[in-house]
Formats: sequence, structure tokens, C-alpha cells
Amino acid sequence: MVVLITGAGTGLGQAMALALAKRGATIILVGRRPEKLAHSAGLITQAGGQAWPIVCDLSDQQAVETLANQIKHRYLQLDLIIHNAAILAGGVFEQLPEQNILAAINANLVAPIWLTRQLLPKAILIVGSTVSRVAMPGASLYSLSKAALEAWGLALAAETTIRVVRAYPPASKTAMTAAMAKQSGHRFPLAEPNHVGEHIIRHYLAGETEIILSINDRLLFWLQRYSPKLLQALLKRYHRQLIKLWSA
Repeated sequence: MVVLITGAGTGLGQAMALALAKRGATIILVGRRPEKLAHSAGLITQAGGQAWPIVCDLSDQQAVETLANQIKHRYLQLDLIIHNAAILAGGVFEQLPEQNILAAINANLVAPIWLTRQLLPKAILIVGSTVSRVAMPGASLYSLSKAALEAWGLALAAETTIRVVRAYPPASKTAMTAAMAKQSGHRFPLAEPNHVGEHIIRHYLAGETEIILSINDRLLFWLQRYSPKLLQALLKRYHRQLIKLWSA
């Protein structure tokens, strides 16, 4: 199995890479920081897999095209692309710098679409978020990109033979969540990335197309579907705290 994972240098991306490496997969590790990718590559080799680290800034479309061409020269078709990398770009909408908006849209939405279009793998796994379905104050741009990516994935599944899987991991111990906790001034329970990554890969290999691991996400998704007015009232009530949380 040959798998490309974006955001593979740390956190959940690294954890999913390790879970696949234990099953003998070859992993194409994509990320912005060469030292982090090198560390992940070493862990994958130790776990029994093979690693090919490639440095790429997914917010740069030319860099993404170069990445796709590199991969096409070596592999005819990938078994799986895991679209994991994302830029948060949270905060009050009218205060977001234009360059942050463009970078987030390119990395979170355009890059996954372009990579998939260029490589046409057998399957893609979209790492979503609570805000893929429940748009929150302070996360307007992140919500937009995640929701759009999910909608695109559903359309792709209906249109093509590409298998599309959507995963919604619980809040995990990553640099992003650490910054959010520090910004909000509150501590909240965080899952271990390796535990979450293993569960996502296990569910993926079991043939599932929607992977929701958190009971909190299930509750919020249920409210969004069956009691949207109540959910909106709760979001408005706590909008200041949520904006502070997502402004990390």
C-alpha cells in the first residue's frame, strides 16, 4: 500500500503514518518542516514501513503542482491520500489579514482538490473537524474550508470510483490544540494522537466511510440536524469564549 499523508511531520498525521507503517505501508510524508518530516520518517522505518519525506508548502499552488509531478514520476497510482494538513486562521472575521485567508483556503481546500485531481488515487481520507458541520464563532474561515472539503468529497464519491472516507477526530494533543488551550485560558481533555491515529486507520481498513470517534461530536452533529435553533442559541451565548478559543 502506498499512501500520501499531508501534515505528516507531527501530531495526527504522524500518528496515522505510524499506524499504516506497522501494517507495512509505504508512506509519502508531506509537510513544511524538513526536520519534523525526517523524524517521522525515522519512526516509520523503525515501525517496519518505508518513508519518502517531501517538503511542500500546501498554501503555494505551484509547490503543490511540483509535488504531484514528483509523485507521478515514481508511482502510477496511489492507494490512498490522507488530507490531514490544515491552517487554522481563526479569530474575528473582519480582522483576519488577507494573506491568512488566502493561505488557509489554499492549504485547507484548494491543495487537497488539486492533489486529488492530479494523482487520482484509489481512495482519499478527509480529516475533518467538528466545524466541518457545526460552524462556530471565531472559526468562520476554518469552518468554510472544512465544510467545503466535505461537500466536495461527497460529490466525488457519487461521481467517481474513488473511495472517499471522512474522519472526525476528537481534540488531540497537538501544537494547534495546545495553542488554543493557552489562548482560551482553559484546560480541556485531549486525546493521544497515536491512539486516535490507530483508531482512524483501523476503521478505514474495516471499510467504513464515516469515522466519528467523539461522543461530543456525535451530540453536536445531532443538534445541528435535529435542533439547529437550540445549537445556534448556545453558540451565540458562548460566542466570546469561542472566538477567544479559535483565535490561537
